[in-house]
Amino acid sequence: MMTTGPKATAPMPVGPDPTPVRPWVTLEGINGVGKTYLADRAADQLGTRCVPLVELPDHDSDGLPGQVIHALHATGDHFLQTGHPRTETLLLAALQVHRHEATRLDPGQVVLEDRGPYSVAVYQAAVLCATASLDEAFATARTILDLLTQWRPLPTATLLVVDDPRLCRERFERRTGRRANPGEVVLMERVASLYDMFAAALPNPFAFEVLDRTQLDADACVHRIVAACERVASAPALEAR
Repeated sequence: MMTTGPKATAPMPVGPDPTPVRPWVTLEGINGVGKTYLADRAADQLGTRCVPLVELPDHDSDGLPGQVIHALHATGDHFLQTGHPRTETLLLAALQVHRHEATRLDPGQVVLEDRGPYSVAVYQAAVLCATASLDEAFATARTILDLLTQWRPLPTATLLVVDDPRLCRERFERRTGRRANPGEVVLMERVASLYDMFAAALPNPFAFEVLDRTQLDADACVHRIVAACERVASAPALEAR
């Protein structure tokens, strides 16, 4: 029994009819890995076939998700830490469920999402288990993911973008306009390790694919993202898992 993560002792209610799994591709990765840049290029190529979803912290502040994110940003922490990590975890999980329920697709369209359920799982596990072992943090990440999937299905395909940690940090610092502090560096290192553990634990490369930017240039990454979206969009409808 995990004591560091959010408690999930009772099953959450599930409706009587399974929800169809819609064509849904999510990009994951640590800050500064270049997800948003690659997602924008892929969405441009896909055109009207794609419904792009921005990273939750970049959401329009007028709607409910933006208001929640604004509240979590109140302390000025880039990683939405307010000192109440369990509450933050449940709020971010709820936003992921809200996003899934609120997104509408026309026939032939596919969602391309910048960060999804795995982001909530790994970042919040890294925060909740800051002084615990990586194995404990990974167990907590899986608990958070299990909690989330009682309310919404996982993406049809998840693409994990990885790169040289030094380059990721440099991009992060350019985007924020300041040096990463030691706590942020440690957090991102733990998050990268947790993503790697998920990649090793999930056997289906079509459901969880790694794009290594030390081996693939940007054009090749965009090609792989577009191919994943087209593959998912053309697949027969499935039932929610």
